[in-house]
Amino acid sequence: MAAVFFVFYGVATFMGQIESAVFLTRLPSGMVPRLFLMGALIAAPFSVLAVLILGKTKAGTVDTQRNSRLGLPASEWAWELSLIALAYLILYFTFGYFIAWRNPAVQEYYRGIDEGSFLAHMRTVLRDTPWLIPVQILRAMGWVALAFPVIQMLKGRRLETALAIGVLFAVLMNAQLLLPNPYMPEPVRMAHMIETASSNFIFGMFVSWLLTGQRRFGKIAFAQRGP
Repeated sequence: MAAVFFVFYGVATFMGQIESAVFLTRLPSGMVPRLFLMGALIAAPFSVLAVLILGKTKAGTVDTQRNSRLGLPASEWAWELSLIALAYLILYFTFGYFIAWRNPAVQEYYRGIDEGSFLAHMRTVLRDTPWLIPVQILRAMGWVALAFPVIQMLKGRRLETALAIGVLFAVLMNAQLLLPNPYMPEPVRMAHMIETASSNFIFGMFVSWLLTGQRRFGKIAFAQRGP
């Protein structure tokens, strides 16, 4: 139940509302904390009921065998997390610019302009909002943390796990953008939904595929076989 709540709340509410807190300056005072609370009030009963309805409270339905797919040495964690952070920055800014920011409705909503090229846009980002890069690196690490319990719980093949996490990141976070709201016009909502659904799907698959690679088990398997 705790794992389901962590993933459900983290993907559907926490990761998305961080963006709301940063970019949606037109929200009424106190609205963002209420959005975080609303997500928790939905995720908590859902997590309990999902486990109960699916019968996962029974001891016989729980696989007690340890999933070692995330058993990485520290040196490998360092470069894989660095690669994940770089991949997230590339996806975030390229999809954000080419799918969302070049849309006139999005520019009007955020009171911005199209600088004419992606490189010019990135220069503006680095000049006006240099804090955005470290914030998105922290968000990348947050996505990794949300992928951990899913990778641990799923027992399917590598591709199945990657597809599951890709769909989870893409659909669960963006479902709320399907519904009209008084704070974001429909063209802006749709632009952001296409932007984040596509980039999150690719990123989720990439994270899972990278972290569940089999190359790390060579030495372990050799040691277990012995001479």
